[in-house]
Parts: sequence; C-alpha cells; structure tokens
Amino acid sequence: MRLVAFEAGGRTGVGVRHDGAILDTGFADLHDLIAAGQAGLERAEAATEEVAGARVLAPLRPGKILCSGVNYASHADENPNAVMPTEPFFFSKLPSAVIGPGEPIRIPRPTTLTDYEVELAMVIGKRGYRIPEEGALDHVFGWTILHDVSARDVQFKDSQITLGKNPDTFAPIGPEIVTNDELGDWSTLRVSSTLNGDVMQDSATSEMLFPPPRLLAFLSELITLEPGDVVTTGSPAGVGCFRDPPVYLQPGDTVTVSVDRIGDLTNPVEAGW
Repeated sequence: MRLVAFEAGGRTGVGVRHDGAILDTGFADLHDLIAAGQAGLERAEAATEEVAGARVLAPLRPGKILCSGVNYASHADENPNAVMPTEPFFFSKLPSAVIGPGEPIRIPRPTTLTDYEVELAMVIGKRGYRIPEEGALDHVFGWTILHDVSARDVQFKDSQITLGKNPDTFAPIGPEIVTNDELGDWSTLRVSSTLNGDVMQDSATSEMLFPPPRLLAFLSELITLEPGDVVTTGSPAGVGCFRDPPVYLQPGDTVTVSVDRIGDLTNPVEAGW
C-alpha cells in the first residue's frame, strides 16, 4: 500500500493512493492507523471513498527522527578527509522541522549555507528495545523519503549538529509511506536529488556501509524505538558543501529528492528573513 496524509474540506486524514486517486481510510492520523495493527492495514486496504480536492501533507509528525550519517561508501570519493565509521553514526532531527510535499524550505538567514541530502527512511511500526539484527525489519511499518536539509555554517561551527540540522522546515518528509510488501527489496533502490532540474546525487542503496537491519539493531541497544518514529539510512555523495565550488540552496530554487518505488518529494526554497 501507499499511504498519504491529506487535508480536504477543512479536515485531515490518512488516505491510500490508488490509480491516481486518494481513498479515505477513516483514520485521522497515521499514528492511529499504525496503532491499530493488522486491523488498521485491513481497513486501509478496504478503502473505497475517494477524497476530492485533497492536499498531500507530511505523512506523519514522528515522535523521534534519528538520522544515519556517513553511511555510503561514496563519501570517501567526495571528501578525501572523510573518516569512514566502524559503527553507525546518528544525529536527531526535531519534529518541529517537519514539512510536507510542496511546502517551502525557508532559509533562516541570508548567511545560512543551506545544503540538501536525500535519505531513504524507515517508519517504525512496532516498539522495540535491543532488537536483534535478524528480523529487525519486522519492526518497520513502511518506507518514505526524508530530505535532510542542513545549515552547514552552523553545523560545522563548533560541531553544532543539532542546531545545524533543525531550523524550521529543514525536514521535508513524504510524499507517501510505502509498506514493506509494496516496496520489496530495499537494497535494489536508487536515491537521488535534483536542484532546478540538475542531478546532484544519484546512488544505489546497495552502497550503504551499514544496512537498515544493522542500523535498527545498533540504535535499539540504547534507545527504545516506538511506533511512528523515523530512522533514516544516510545520504550518498553529491551534497553541496563538498562540490567545487560549493552549491547551496537559494531562494527561488526548487529541490527534489527521490527514491525508487516511493516517489519524488519536491519543495520550493524561499527566504525566511
């Protein structure tokens, strides 16, 4: 299934995308659908009522967003000084940074060096602590795209990762959540980003240093993963800060991050000052 959050007629809900239409599941929020378990999925699969005039929103506002950093081998190609990790590396993004498809990424200051990063993301469906790597994907409800927008001038100054990753609007998510059965093998996807139509990133997910089951097992050794949390899988080479000359997002730009079998997440960029 392909699930979206929508707004129509002054209300919000969860829909199933089918043959270009959005069918109303009757759930007001994706967290409620996930909490309903198998019954929630069956109710969604049985949806037949089309939603007229729906505007697609961010599919959910996660309780936690945990992002994998330096998880593609190609980082060594773009940054000769990169130190390849021997175990997964994570940072967090805040729910307050989440926006949906078509909403503007707002650059907070004229001096902000705003960068783009495409990430394949997992939406947790089942609570887990100390999850074994074998069977870890059983805890995944579905897959989506997270655009890890970064303020590099803040991030690289005194290692201010939290502030640099979390200005408002710096976490677009969407356009939908694709369930495991529809996505298929995560390792056969390609992730990419385009800036004003020019391809900036393009890589196979098979190039990850640490696969999704390892990421979930590593995280859950310390942190309980809960339904509705989002865990990302890293971004490949091609980001703006390591280009020569660097390329940063500017007001008036349009940026799209894409993942095979999930879709395209497009956002305009505007000045926030």
